Amino acid sequence: MNVDLELYKVFYAVAKCKNISMAAESLYVSQPAVSKSIKKLEDIIGLELFSRNSRGVSLTSEGKVFFDYVEKAMKELRMGEEVLEKLKKVEKGEISIGVSTTLCKYFLIPVLKSFINSYPKIQLKIINNTTFDTLRLVEEGKIDFGIISKPFDVRSYDFIDIREIEDIFVASREYLFSLGAKDSNEIFRRGTLMLLERNNITRKYVDKYFEENNIEVKPDIEINNMDFLIEFAKIGLGVATVIKDFIKEELENGELVQIPVYPGIPKRIIGIVSNKNIPISVASDTFISFLRNKIS
Repeated sequence: MNVDLELYKVFYAVAKCKNISMAAESLYVSQPAVSKSIKKLEDIIGLELFSRNSRGVSLTSEGKVFFDYVEKAMKELRMGEEVLEKLKKVEKGEISIGVSTTLCKYFLIPVLKSFINSYPKIQLKIINNTTFDTLRLVEEGKIDFGIISKPFDVRSYDFIDIREIEDIFVASREYLFSLGAKDSNEIFRRGTLMLLERNNITRKYVDKYFEENNIEVKPDIEINNMDFLIEFAKIGLGVATVIKDFIKEELENGELVQIPVYPGIPKRIIGIVSNKNIPISVASDTFISFLRNKIS
């Protein structure tokens, strides 16, 4: 049975008002239009829903049973409209975000507190994953969006640029002195090279740099966490490739020294990746706008 929702609304109004004229006024339509809608609904259902009397109308026994269900549906619809209105005003909502450990610590966490203070009723769900796992979750529609460094091919996704980052080579001053190397080529030959594991998108980006510049390297240490690379470099364990933006303090206080190379590793982009086929929710769009304003 395919019934126009408007017929249910008319039925509900008449049942509540118990008068066709009053129902017509509440619906801002004519009395004949209401009578016609009730007649049409009764014809579709095949039962009389109202009995007419001098004071107006009253529900038949079948109409009373039907009213209980329609009333529940109308209440659910009103609640849905209220939720949408709150979402439009960003009073509530839920956002699921995929992000790697490194970007979560250095990129996401610094803006989370101010966002939560500004939008306390929006619930955030953070899924900590590798970039490739985040992309998979975006494809499957299991998260609203991911915060990642830009993949080599983004044609399958919607991608919003947020900011540039730069990968550099660093080591402690004491370690570089102990090598006695005159330039970066000697440093790489004599030193212990520390990189992220091969299944990391940052590692793939650095490997691409090595390949394009015909630089043959064999890392001595491979690890899955950039924080460890930073700490290992600080204690003089070797030369590490890290993101410059995330070690500003160490560079300023001299704990780490940037090793100049030519050409340098090209800068890359951190941004928001989402599924092209799934519209961004109001809450997600609010978060993305907030993030862009904070980072810019």
